[in-house]
Amino acid sequence: MHRTLLLARCTAAAAVLMVAATAQAQAPAAGVHRCGNTYSSTPCPGGQAVQADDPRSDAQRQQALAVKQQDAQLARELAAERQAREKAVAGQRAVRIGPSEADRLKAEKLATKKKEKPPAKKKRKTTQAKRGPA
Repeated sequence: MHRTLLLARCTAAAAVLMVAATAQAQAPAAGVHRCGNTYSSTPCPGGQAVQADDPRSDAQRQQALAVKQQDAQLARELAAERQAREKAVAGQRAVRIGPSEADRLKAEKLATKKKEKPPAKKKRKTTQAKRGPA
């Protein structure tokens, strides 16, 4: 019986807290003050009162809620698609950019051959100036 009484009291306390939280959330925010770059429900020195009432109608609030839910659903779908794509390509390698391994080895081989054997120097043809009779 003690357990039942305790459970009933906890349930009643939770219900009271929920009602209070709901009432506070629905109450107009008439006591909003701007204090520098922050907002507070309590006035501050040098702060200004700010009009923070929601001017939207119930229909507008319902429409905004519907849009929010649609956006959340779309975000979940897009995340699922992205995860599926990531899972599908998990074992694949990246596309190769540049020459293949065989092409790279061939180029290295040619480069080492060129380094080993310097090109032969060409002999310059020299022309002697013809001297006439002195």
